[in-house]
Amino acid sequence: MFLKGNTISDSLSHIKALFLFLIAALFALNSCTLFESAGNDREPLPRVQSVENLFNVPGQIVTDNLIRSIQFHRAGNVNSPPIIELNTNQRLNLQFELLQFDSRQFRVYVSHHNPDWTRSAIGRDSYIDGLFTVYMDGGRISSVRQPQYRQYRFDFPNDDLRILKSGNYMLRIEDADNGYLVMALPFFVTENEGNITSSVEQLITPRQNLRSSHRPVSRFRLPDFVDQPQFDLEFYFVQNRFWGRAAEATEVDFSSPAEVHYEMDRNRPFIGDYEFLELNLNNFTQSNPQVLEYFPAENPPKVILFDDISGFSASGRLVGSGGFGRPNSSLNAQYADVHFSFEPGISPEMDAEIYLTGDFNNWSIQSANRLTFDNETSRWGTNVILKEGVYRYKYVLMEDGRVDDLFFDDLFTNTRQEYHTFVYMRDNREFYYRLLQFNHFFSD
Repeated sequence: MFLKGNTISDSLSHIKALFLFLIAALFALNSCTLFESAGNDREPLPRVQSVENLFNVPGQIVTDNLIRSIQFHRAGNVNSPPIIELNTNQRLNLQFELLQFDSRQFRVYVSHHNPDWTRSAIGRDSYIDGLFTVYMDGGRISSVRQPQYRQYRFDFPNDDLRILKSGNYMLRIEDADNGYLVMALPFFVTENEGNITSSVEQLITPRQNLRSSHRPVSRFRLPDFVDQPQFDLEFYFVQNRFWGRAAEATEVDFSSPAEVHYEMDRNRPFIGDYEFLELNLNNFTQSNPQVLEYFPAENPPKVILFDDISGFSASGRLVGSGGFGRPNSSLNAQYADVHFSFEPGISPEMDAEIYLTGDFNNWSIQSANRLTFDNETSRWGTNVILKEGVYRYKYVLMEDGRVDDLFFDDLFTNTRQEYHTFVYMRDNREFYYRLLQFNHFFSD
C-alpha cells in the first residue's frame, strides 16, 4: 500500500494556530497540521523563492556584495554539508571574507523551521539555550592588497549558543551597527535515530528529452518510539545539495512493521546527467590551463579565462554540488576580477538572457552575473570577483521569465550525482518537526 504525504500549511497567527491545535487535539492529533509562528523572537525570514533564488531554500540569501568566499560545513570536514548530530560535540564552521580593510561587527541569530522552511511554531527558548544575542569576532586582516580583505569565522554550537532540538535551521548574520541582514544560510540538526539504506534507480524517459533520470529509493528502519509512521513521518530527497529543491517522497510503503520503504514518483525523477563546470584557479597565472590572460598590475588583478563552449565544457564527472566551492583559506591568497567567456551556440538576437551561477554567488541568478554579448569577439561574457581556489558553476538560460538550467548541459554524460535523504517526524506534543535521520549517497 502506498500513501501520499500530507501537505504542510501555514497559519496567519500564532494565537489562532494554538487555538486550532487545542481543538484538533480533542478529536485526532494525527490529522493536525503545523503552523508558522508569528510571535517568535525574530521577525520572519524574507521570502525569496523566485528565479533569483532558484536553487536555494526560501530565505537563503547573501545581501552584501562585499561578502565573498563563504564556507559553511561541519567543523573538521570541509567537504561535508552543514549537518550535525544533536547532543554531540559536532560543530558547524562558518567562514567568509569581506572585501574591505575596516572591521565590522556581526551578530548571529538562529531560527527553527519546518521541512518546507516556514518558521516552526516553537519559540526560541525551546530550541536554543544561551545568550539572546551572539557576536562574531572582529575578523583577521589579509596580508595581501589589491584588494585587502578581512576573514571572519564562527564555530557553533558553543557555550553561548546551544541547540536543543533537531530539525531544519537558518543561520542569520546581521550587521550589528545597522541591523541589516547580510546573510542567511540553512543547516540541519539530526537525532541519529533509525537507519537508512539508499540506492538510485536509473531511468530513460521521453519526458526529460532522452536525458538520464534518477529515482532515489530508500528504506528507513524505524526506531522503537515511532508508533504511527503512516501519520507522523515525512520523507524527502535532495540532489546535489540544492536544499531548495528538496522533493518529498510520494510513494511510501508502510506495510512492514519494522521499516518504511519510500521512493520518488516515477513521473517526477531527478535529472541523472545534471552537469557542472569546474574552475580551478589555484593560481591566476597563464601557466594555469584555464587562464588565457593575466594582468597582475591592475587593482584588482584581472584574469581572462578561455572560452566555455556549450556542450563541450562539462567534465563528465561529479565536480561538486550546490555549495560554496573551495576558496583558498589562506590570508595570503589573492582575489582577481575574473572574466568568463561563453559560446552558447545561440543568436544574440534571440529574446533570452544568459546568467552565470555557481559556488561564488550562492547559486543565485543575479543581474550582476547576466552575460552580455560582445560584437567584437562574438562571445557572451561577465565578470566575477573571485579568490584563488576551486569552484563549480553553470550557465542558465532565462526566456519568457522561465529559467532553464539544463539548456546548455551536455547529453548522455556519465556524471555522478550526489543525494541526501531526510526523515522527519511530527512531534504532536510540541508541534514541530523532528529530524530523525539523514543519509548521504551517490548514483553509481
